[in-house]
Amino acid sequence: MPRQHSVAHLHLHFRVRPLLLRFLVNAVTLALTAILVPHIFFTGDYRILSWLLISAIFGLVNSFLKPLVQIVMLPFIFVSYGLVIVLINTLSLWVLALLFPNRFQVDTIFWALVGGLVCGLLAGFFENMFGLSPPILEGGPEAVKEAIARRKQGSLEAQLLDVAAKASPEAPEDAAPGPDVDMPDGGES
Repeated sequence: MPRQHSVAHLHLHFRVRPLLLRFLVNAVTLALTAILVPHIFFTGDYRILSWLLISAIFGLVNSFLKPLVQIVMLPFIFVSYGLVIVLINTLSLWVLALLFPNRFQVDTIFWALVGGLVCGLLAGFFENMFGLSPPILEGGPEAVKEAIARRKQGSLEAQLLDVAAKASPEAPEDAAPGPDVDMPDGGES
């Protein structure tokens, strides 16, 4: 019975951990955006409390509303090379400023756009740094483990040589090497 409890606790730990990391990423992203962008700032008497409250709401917006808007806007995201994501971040900052005018302010829509860009760049950086973004590799975790194992074995060089061998025409193994392309006189010294 204690073993089942510890396994359940372990599964809960690994479900809560990404949630807490996302909250931390959103909090740091929002704080750095407010520091870097001059016309986005926290107001009020208790700025730390404002920051924590706005970060929690920002995390909820980024966790629930942002994916829904991204799914609806998916064709436009591909056409605009991701600029729609900057607009979505801008919208989330603007909504936060409208919901909490006494705690968080964005002066103009231009600064909201700048903040959306900075916020997107910082969030992407921190999510990748903490491993919150899934790797772009088909096959799931098993494929990632296999790729890491291949890389540890040094087979990356072997794969590159195989690709290079397939790309070049077949030459007999005992034939003399051809002229060097880099040398202007045909490879003769």
